Amino acid sequence: MKFKHIASCLVLGAMPAAGFAYAFTSGFTSTEVKASEEEVRFICGNSFDNENGERYPTTFVWTSRGKTAVVRWKTDFFKGSGFDPKSRCEEVSPRFQEAYNNGSLNLMTNGTMNAQPVICTARETGGDCDTLLMTLRPEDDSLAILNQLKEVFNGRASGPVSHSSATPQVYIEVDVDEFLRTAPVEQE
Repeated sequence: MKFKHIASCLVLGAMPAAGFAYAFTSGFTSTEVKASEEEVRFICGNSFDNENGERYPTTFVWTSRGKTAVVRWKTDFFKGSGFDPKSRCEEVSPRFQEAYNNGSLNLMTNGTMNAQPVICTARETGGDCDTLLMTLRPEDDSLAILNQLKEVFNGRASGPVSHSSATPQVYIEVDVDEFLRTAPVEQE
């Protein structure tokens, strides 16, 4: 039974995000779904943007309560490097998962890596980047995006960070567990 559960988790990790919700609820026994519901998963999916009436790739956090949008990927800036919005979503969502799993997601900061502005996590205030979350465009205000993430994780944002857009480095501390317990979930 343990092997079957591990194999199911491996299959889930390899599935495209679009089929994740179906597989999450339809391919498991009730005990396996219950065990899976206790997990926190950052996934890439699509969400509707009320601003312009279009769907965009979106990094969601999926919990037993449902899914909550964290970052909506709109910019084509990185397309020349092979990273259209969908590719960026697929690249970044596992980074949020990694930071959550290693316990560093509670302290996010802005910084620079390879001469580009980034949002990353740190183990302590004043510490180096631990997990790279996302690379920004040169013209992006990393502090503004960091503050938008803070609003999302503190439950005060009206929606996800919309990434369509010499900053001092700032560290923000968020209570990810409180966010996972109280953030509004997406309705289909």
